[in-house]
Formats: sequence, C-alpha cells, structure tokens
Amino acid sequence: MIYISSKYNKMDIDQRLATTDFPLPAIREVNMAMHNSGISLGLGELKSFNPDRKIITAFTDSLNSGGVNYCPNAGLPELRSSVAESQKLQDGYSYSVDNVVVTIGVQNAIYSTVKTLSKLGAKRVLIPEINFGIYKKIPKEFGLKVETYRLTEEYGIDIAALKSQIESDDILILNTPANPTGWVLSHTEQKELANVLEDKLTKGYVISDEIYSRLIYDGETAISFSAFFERTIVVNGISKSGAVAGLRVGWVITRNMNLAKAIVSNNATIISAPPTANQYAAIPVVRGDTQNTIDGYNKVLRKNRDVVMPLLSKHSIPFVKPTGSFYLFADLELFTGSNSKNFCIETAKRENGVVVIPGVAFGASSKIRISLATNMIEEGMHRFVDALMNI
Repeated sequence: MIYISSKYNKMDIDQRLATTDFPLPAIREVNMAMHNSGISLGLGELKSFNPDRKIITAFTDSLNSGGVNYCPNAGLPELRSSVAESQKLQDGYSYSVDNVVVTIGVQNAIYSTVKTLSKLGAKRVLIPEINFGIYKKIPKEFGLKVETYRLTEEYGIDIAALKSQIESDDILILNTPANPTGWVLSHTEQKELANVLEDKLTKGYVISDEIYSRLIYDGETAISFSAFFERTIVVNGISKSGAVAGLRVGWVITRNMNLAKAIVSNNATIISAPPTANQYAAIPVVRGDTQNTIDGYNKVLRKNRDVVMPLLSKHSIPFVKPTGSFYLFADLELFTGSNSKNFCIETAKRENGVVVIPGVAFGASSKIRISLATNMIEEGMHRFVDALMNI
C-alpha cells in the first residue's frame, strides 16, 4: 500500500508519477525476467496445446457474417443463449439470454460484478487465504473490506471456521478447481458448504470462479456451485479449457435478472461491448463441441502431473496432489526460507533456466506454483531441481 503524505497530496500529476512506484504483479515480474533460453512453467495458459479447429473455423467464418460489427452491450445473443443452456445442464434452472453478461475474460467478469455489488451496498468480501491476487485487488479498488477465510492443510475450505466468520450480507469468492493449488471441491463438500450458506448468507452472494471447471483429470467431474446454492453468481470463460487465452471471452450468469442488468450497465462503461468475432469462436466450446479436445488436454495434464510429483517427493519437497486446473503448489521453505521470490527471479534469469511462480503472488510466500501446461515438463523440472539443489 502506498502511504499518502500531506506532501504527496500537494504534488501535481507529473511529480507524483516521478515519485511513485507502480510494481508489476509477481507473476508478470518473474515471467518478464525469463532468459531467452528458459522454459516457462509459469503463465496460466495452455500455450503449447493446439486449440480445437472448430474454434478457429467459427472465428474466421464470423468475419463474413457479422463478426466485425458491434454486438449488444451484454454480448452476442447466440453465445449468451449457449451459456444459458449449458448452465441449465449444470443446475436445472431455466436461464434466458438476459441472465448472461459476456465479458472480456473472467477478470473483467469479476471486476464488473464486484463494482456492481459495491454500488449496491456490499461492504465485505471474503476470499480464500491462498488466492489469485485479483480477488483481493479488485474489491479494494472499490473500498470494500477484504478478509481471507481459512483453508485446510489439503487446501479445502475449513467450513466450520467459515461458518463462524461469515455474515449475512458478505460477498464470498469461491474458486474450484483452484488457482494456484489445483484443489477441487467435492460434491459432498459443495453440499456441506451450501448448507452453511443457506443459513448464514441470506443477503449476500457467492461469486463462483469456475474458469477451470472442465480441466479435471482425477475424481468427480465438476458441478457448478449454482446447483447447490441459489445466490451464486457464476463467472466462467473459454481461456483455459479452449486453449485460447488471447481471445479473452468470459461471462457472468446470475438468476437475478435485475443484477444482470446492473452488471451490463456497469460493464458497458468499461468495455462498451465485447469483441464480436471472439464470441462466435467461443460458441463451440460452450456447446461442448470441443469436448474431445478438452479430454485430450486433461490426459496430458495428468501425465505431466505424474511426472512432477515423484521428482518433488524424491527431493522432499512438500506438495498436495492436484486433481484439477493445471497447477501444482509446492512448498520450498526448507530450501529458500519463508520467501521463494528471489529464488524464482534468479532461476528465471539464468541461462537455460526455468520459470516458476513465487507463492507471494497468492498469499503463501514460501511456496511456488508450477504450471503443468507445457510440452517440456521433464526438461523444465530437471532445470528446476538443478537450480534448487544448487542454491
């Protein structure tokens, strides 16, 4: 946090720019430090995975059929209809296109949702104690109080602790499968959590970030949290499961039609309308036409995970086995002490180095996030272990 002194308040814009630091997020800082001979186990995208051809075809075909034109502020009706139908398959509720707001990725979805809820009187946002940084940063931009809720040693929610913490008008952010831990909330845990929220969260909302929901390679398939708790605002998109992070297509879906309208209004002042051609490209993913390709991604992610885990165990590096998303969260305290960031930056800079993300980006400074979304996992992990053993 920047301390605003009385002297600072008397400065003009140029003086403030000259004296103020605007640091990059730790994720970007480490990735930008990578030597050109390095391997990235860093950024959260399926960069070395080919997108399904149906996505590319839908995009290119749209350029001759309206894809270069404006769409409504809430997004392309065809995509919103597909999202509504897909969500109904998850929770049985009959949504219309007016329940869906298309956004420029999930980060925009969370931003506009939190912005809207803050204008409607929300006061406090609860986020997991290990979290993706925007969960904390966005609410603070709107003056909301942010508190973390406790996780178990396995990175599940400590539901008993949450029950004593939550208030009736809170906003609770839920992320499953989780970034950075790879933790997936089981159906039983979802029911248990929903039972608590039915009694406690009577005026607030859950924002359920389900961007990784189709990237589960062990255990139960995902069910949207909206199937268990009615006051759920789902945010989702195609960046991860479609291997098309650069298309930036996400959405918000809520059963509260008035809330959806309010989000459209607030989002329109930020983006006007989402890119039309990109939304056409998203339709095959939402409809399930690319599921075979997604199944292929999951097979590779599981294979990569099963390469990483024995190496970590061999060198006594603690971790919790992930079953979804494409991350593994490991603890380097025995090697780097309480903060792994310097190790991550130096390892990224070195010739033939490797990028892993320091846990400080997620509120767990001794840990690191390893991305499984690469076709160079064996060489990347060899470089990682070599760097760690030669600190």
